[in-house]
Order: sequence, then structure tokens, then C-alpha cells
Amino acid sequence: MSTSASSAACVLPRRRLELIILISCCALVCPCTGFCVATPKSCTRSGPDSNSSTSLEASSRRSFISQSVLSITAVAAPSQPARAKDEQVVTQQTVTDAFDAIRFELNDPKGVVSTLSNLIDGGSFEEILQYTKESDAYFRKAKMGRARKLLTDKDLKGDAVSMSNAVTFDLIGINRSSRPGKENREEQLKYLGELKMDIERFLELEKTIVMN
Repeated sequence: MSTSASSAACVLPRRRLELIILISCCALVCPCTGFCVATPKSCTRSGPDSNSSTSLEASSRRSFISQSVLSITAVAAPSQPARAKDEQVVTQQTVTDAFDAIRFELNDPKGVVSTLSNLIDGGSFEEILQYTKESDAYFRKAKMGRARKLLTDKDLKGDAVSMSNAVTFDLIGINRSSRPGKENREEQLKYLGELKMDIERFLELEKTIVMN
């Protein structure tokens, strides 16, 4: 592209912007006073409050024009790429913290696995129904989701999604076998065992992460 063509390409958007601003400003001019903004009710030349009215109208006009110019400029200006809200910084500390939070749910007496095991042993079906729903949100979605975003291998990110989904299916299985009329301890323990294995498989992904 020639220099003149390149200059023209840069000038044209600016001229279009100036034209838009000019049209917006002209649209504010009232034929009665030349300075009024908006409605015919504000258009007045006479009366005891004419000076005050004119001052207020001029102030309103300036404010409206300023806002219009800012709005038009914001729309016309090229947008800058925003940093992803969920972007994670990959460091040894963030990786360790994220996967330790998952190990807690697998191994700690207060974690998801142990809590579900105790509830199953106690035959607490109603509590299981509630707890499986809660744990899918704070454990699978929040904790596993955080760790998944730290993965540096794009292909493994897809595998991690499948593993996370498997955890959801395990929790659904425990939930279904705890519903009224469908209580089944063997099914509960079966899905609990699968939950353990799926979490362990997910934890194996930690060693694949390449630090920045």
C-alpha cells in the first residue's frame, strides 16, 4: 500500500468521527435561540427569568455535548483486548495450592470423600442428597476448575474437563441411590469408589504442568 493510501486510510475514520460529533452537536441547536437543548419548553427569549433560563440551557447544552462526544469517542475508539478474568498465573505456589485443595477433599477426614463415606455408613440419605449437590459446586466446579485452568497442555485441558464431568456423574450416582424409594447402599459405595479413582486421576495432571 502506498504512503498516500495509508495516510488516507488513517484520516478517513477520524473524519467520520468528527462528522458524527458535528452532527450530534448541530442536532442540539434550537431554531428559537440557537443554544437551547432538547425540548421546546426550554426555548424562550423573553420573560423575567430569560437570562437564568438561557444560562441553564447553555450549561445543559455544554454538558450534553461533552457527554455525547465522550460516548461517540468511546464507541469509535478501537477496543483493547481485555485480559481473561479467569486467567491463572502458573507458578509453583499456585499449582501446589490448587492441587493440595483437591488432595484435601480426597484424603482429609473432613473432605468430600470421607464425609460421604460417613453419611453412607450412617444411612443419612437426606443429608447425602443435599451434600452431593453442594460438593459438586464448591469442590468439582470451584476447586477442580481452578486447578484445570493451570494446565499448560491444551490437549490435557480437554481431558481434565472429562475428568471433572466424571466427578459430577459420580456425585449424581450417589445422589440417585439416596433418593426416597431408591435407597441403595451398594450403589452408593460403587459410585463413591469411582469418585475416589476419578479424583486420583485428576491429581496426576499436576506433574504435567510446565512452570513459567
